[in-house]
Amino acid sequence: MLSSRRSLLAGGAAMLAGTAAGGRAWAAEAEQPPGLNALAAPKGLFFGSALDDKQLTGDPAFLQRLGAECGMLVSEYSFKWETLQPEQGQFVFTRADALMDFAAANRMRVRGHTLIWHEGNPPWLEAALTPEGALAMMYGYIATVCGHFRGRLAHWDVVNEPLSPEDGQPFGLRATPWLRALGPGYIDLAFRAAAKADPASLRLINEFGLDYAIDWQETRRTALLKLLEALLARGVPVQGVGLQAHLDAAEKRLDQRVLSRFVADIAAMGLKIVVTELDVRDDGLPADIGVRDRAVADHARAWLDAVLPNPAVLGLLTWGLSDRRSWLNDRFPRKDHLPQRPLPLDTELRPTALFYAIAGALDAVPGR
Repeated sequence: MLSSRRSLLAGGAAMLAGTAAGGRAWAAEAEQPPGLNALAAPKGLFFGSALDDKQLTGDPAFLQRLGAECGMLVSEYSFKWETLQPEQGQFVFTRADALMDFAAANRMRVRGHTLIWHEGNPPWLEAALTPEGALAMMYGYIATVCGHFRGRLAHWDVVNEPLSPEDGQPFGLRATPWLRALGPGYIDLAFRAAAKADPASLRLINEFGLDYAIDWQETRRTALLKLLEALLARGVPVQGVGLQAHLDAAEKRLDQRVLSRFVADIAAMGLKIVVTELDVRDDGLPADIGVRDRAVADHARAWLDAVLPNPAVLGLLTWGLSDRRSWLNDRFPRKDHLPQRPLPLDTELRPTALFYAIAGALDAVPGR
């Protein structure tokens, strides 16, 4: 009975891949698509995933699938300030270097996430961010970290999640310790320091809450565009935008025209775009796995079809590859206590309906 149900779900996933606009449909059991990065590469794109560095040991089957599917990795923890400088004056690159070694051995590139953020910081940092000391702290940190990885990372998320329009700050900026210490120009300073320390890595602002035709997200889209225009007008070396794409399959207000226009507005500034943290919540959906999987896949496909065709888009990463581990189960637990299914592979490393939706979206993208 379980085997029959699995076959039914797999078949539903394959049918789903064929129902969305464009792209080839694969029979889930008879003809698997190649790895997702292998699908992306001929279109001038990449596919990748976030990875907790604890996953580098003890799960060879997962690591094998990671190598088969991904051309890009991003660490969930290893490149954050709290990991790299847990004590003032003490830098520890052990975890980040281990991920770099794994990526190199498997011919994957790595994104740096992230240099400046209001979270992911060691306890000592905020007290040290005085107006007198913050600039030297920022410059020293970025010079050391970017210098350590100089020329080896594909991208840096130089500033992560700088927006919070409800805070009432210029350009809708979040009222962070960096803003309080250095003013709105802290973003300029961070990008200039990163460009000096590691000129070859693409430098991005990474942000969430830009996906839906709802008022608070429209406010964020407008704020980001104005911020980018101001940065570029001042000659700040920002080169791209990371769209996190933490989606919600129960949200009905996904307007592809709004989303496509927003992406086009970013591209018109000469900036690149990376989908950096794609996953799809299902905590607002019924318990039935087939219903959930179809809704997750349909939702992701609609979002991807609005974004990926723009030539400024370089590729996409999911925030985790397998449902074996997702932050959503901690942050947004389902009321029925079932685990969410937000990622391309399930807990047994089988493709989910989302896998086929991503495959179909990649296949539908015109070649660059």
